[in-house]
Amino acid sequence: MNSIASGRVAHAFLFCGVRGVGKTTVARILAKALNCTQRKKGKSPDPCNKCSSCKEITDGVSVDVQEIDGASHTSVDNIREINENIKYPPISSQYKIIIIDEVHMISINAFNALLKTLEEPPAHAKFIFATTEAHKVPATINSRCQRFNFRTITIQDMIDGMKRILKQEGVDAAEEALALVAREAQGSFRDALSLLDQVIAFGSGSVTADDVVSILGIGGRDALGRLVTAVLDSDAAECLKLALDLFQQGFDPEQLALDMIGYLRNLIVVATVPQGMRGHDMVDASAAELGALERLAARTTSLELQNLFGILVRGETEIKRSGNPWVALEMTLLRMAHAPQLTDLSEILRKIDAKQPSRLKASPGAAPGLADRPPAAAAVKQSTAPKEVDHSKSEVPEPGTTATHNQHPSDRFVITRVSPMPEGDPDEIWASIKKEIASSGTDPALVSLMDHGNLISVGPTEVEIGFNKPFYRSEFERRLEEKPEIRGLFEEFFGDAGLKIMTLAEETSLAAAKPYSVTDNGESDRNRALKQEALDHPLVKAIRDEFADSTIEEIKILS
Repeated sequence: MNSIASGRVAHAFLFCGVRGVGKTTVARILAKALNCTQRKKGKSPDPCNKCSSCKEITDGVSVDVQEIDGASHTSVDNIREINENIKYPPISSQYKIIIIDEVHMISINAFNALLKTLEEPPAHAKFIFATTEAHKVPATINSRCQRFNFRTITIQDMIDGMKRILKQEGVDAAEEALALVAREAQGSFRDALSLLDQVIAFGSGSVTADDVVSILGIGGRDALGRLVTAVLDSDAAECLKLALDLFQQGFDPEQLALDMIGYLRNLIVVATVPQGMRGHDMVDASAAELGALERLAARTTSLELQNLFGILVRGETEIKRSGNPWVALEMTLLRMAHAPQLTDLSEILRKIDAKQPSRLKASPGAAPGLADRPPAAAAVKQSTAPKEVDHSKSEVPEPGTTATHNQHPSDRFVITRVSPMPEGDPDEIWASIKKEIASSGTDPALVSLMDHGNLISVGPTEVEIGFNKPFYRSEFERRLEEKPEIRGLFEEFFGDAGLKIMTLAEETSLAAAKPYSVTDNGESDRNRALKQEALDHPLVKAIRDEFADSTIEEIKILS
């Protein structure tokens, strides 16, 4: 608005946002404001909506404002036509304006054809692009536009907007009914109006919550509240009874699962964020629904709700794939009702500390608070040395004692130095090690040797290093054994993790060989080679011969 009032308007705009939030509508309003003949220049950005230019844009008949559907004008020829027409000045307006909706549908070649015009546009030309998938718009186009990200419409704004429209139409509507429609629209005001029109068309002259629930087939908040209450009560029978009632009412199981996910999300927010710290739009619930959520949240913990949320999200995937979605929904509800109650680990440690003193004693010069830490905080790892067993001694405990696995913890565990794992992917870590060796000057030839190897994996207990030939592997192992300074450098990077040195298979079994670090379609050459070797395996071929019409859906690399 400020740029319109000051006359400093960009030559191209990119409006991004989800469907139905007003991108194309704002583009038309912007076109009106730029071409309005009665607008007071330098004072008001608002179009008059009375002049001939505004009326022509409103009616969609303006010759100077051209609205194009990007989905049906994707070719280079379409863009060339636009480039030719944009050269000529407007007929009756100040600017010739091109509005391209769903611009991401245009082909790459068409974008390239448009690029020259965007770089050096005529003074009378303005472009307005709208898209729901901004990531598909090339960076060369994005960088030449003023980008505006349209946010979704809040629940309350949609309710207020629908109230104004219903008042003009003379239709009565309950607040709860409008809230249900707004939630179903998921931030899209256009979707909200479409759903509202559907409810009005099938309703009885007024819009009620029951009408919305029955016509749109969505679960009411009271039904969701009863379901969640039965789950928290571990009442499996009540869960199945409520599911049957909803089934008989014609509810869609997939939509019901999604509604429950939204309801549980709100419940987790209420249980996690104190009432005074919640934002206005943090929980999309009315005052009455918020009270019900507060009462439910007081009966449980955020940790338990998150566990139920995880079960429901996994179950929602099963419901979508199942041939009998209602049965899948019932089984999901049963798993939720039978889910074990979780206790925070810190609470368990606190109770243990209250019952027994810490075994750790602070040594002179130790960090403050070390003696107060629970035994579980000590870093331990299982000893890799084999333990000799004297079979001549009986394993039967002495009278008055109890045999447990933890009777001799010193024989099973050792306190070790804990080093943080290096950051970055294996290739970056491998490059850092080579750089460190080169700068130290201890063994210049080792850097060249390491060029024939890769860091395969990094873990707290084991690090895997692979070389593509046995000679390089043996030379690397020899240097580790003979040069303590090199071994010490690797310990600085990986701590006490053991080094596993391997000889890899041939560089790659693919026809177009690339280094292992190069990715193709997000996958490394090594992974593609391993998958191809799996397909070529005689056992796999024999199985596929037995099942002539079979297909390989997925190949997972386990290690």
